[in-house]
Amino acid sequence: MVGLKSTLKALFCGALALAAVSAAPVAEVPNVAVTAEFPNAIAGLTPDLISGESNKLKVTFRNSGKTDLKVNLIVGTVAESYDFENVIRNLTAYRYGTTLKADATLILPYTIKMEHASREVGLTLLADVVDSSKNHFSVVVFNSTVNFTEPAQSWIDLQLIFLYVLIAGIFVGVGLFIKDLMAPEVKTVKKAPSMTPEEREAALEKMKVLDEDWIPEHHKKSPRVVKRR
Repeated sequence: MVGLKSTLKALFCGALALAAVSAAPVAEVPNVAVTAEFPNAIAGLTPDLISGESNKLKVTFRNSGKTDLKVNLIVGTVAESYDFENVIRNLTAYRYGTTLKADATLILPYTIKMEHASREVGLTLLADVVDSSKNHFSVVVFNSTVNFTEPAQSWIDLQLIFLYVLIAGIFVGVGLFIKDLMAPEVKTVKKAPSMTPEEREAALEKMKVLDEDWIPEHHKKSPRVVKRR
């Protein structure tokens, strides 16, 4: 008897809860159209994402309703192209909190940056839109395949050029150092200072006196000249 009362009580409570849910008003889905524009996209072809670089998308919201909305955030996932439930990576969630006016258009940026091998993958982007009653709605921004591609190689790489210049400078410096070590030492000859004519004449006179020191005294006297009558 106790078990029957408990069962009836549980059924009664469940019926009340179901009635409450049924009586609650259902939020009206906002009339919003969303498109995503990829950089350098060609109409009719699968969009490309460059691996390792910032791919900046323009997400356009069109509110055709009569009340203002708010774009809360945009999230995304990258999955296998043959199975979108097989997620490879979750993308960065960007928060905006931007008001989308009634009967107006709003453009927001969204950047995708990740490294991936060059191949086709599945991309899903969802926007969280909030109405005036704080109800949240998930709006599909993009749900299709994209191609990951390698960045274009530039012939002019400033970092590589700087590295080559640095290495060349090191080799030149080492070569000059070895050359200085191997080269013979050159002795510098000091030049005698230049002399004035007076100083030169005095030096010659001094040398003349020194040169006559070895001559006997009787030879230094001049001979007398005898005059004949």
